[in-house]
Amino acid sequence: MKTGKGLSIAALVCGIVSIILAWFYMVNIVAIILGVLGIIFAVIGMKQAKAAGLPTGLATAGLVLAIIGLVFASIGFLSCTVCVCVSGGCLTKTVNDLAQYAG
Repeated sequence: MKTGKGLSIAALVCGIVSIILAWFYMVNIVAIILGVLGIIFAVIGMKQAKAAGLPTGLATAGLVLAIIGLVFASIGFLSCTVCVCVSGGCLTKTVNDLAQYAG
């Protein structure tokens, strides 16, 4: 009989790692993937633990941490991407203005 403990631990680890990686630009894509995997592992682990009549605390903790990591990583990725795009647009305008003034 499957107890869901292994999947619950995997969800917890994915959640913790996704929270840590969420703070680094371009690495937070990995954090988004780990957050989604953590949510999937936690839900499956929770269903298996309930079916076996065991506590679901570990799966719940993994689910919460995976959701937090996914949210942090998504916000970080979107905000950094917008910042890089805006900076690129400003840089292009500045280079064009300098070229116009120089020549």
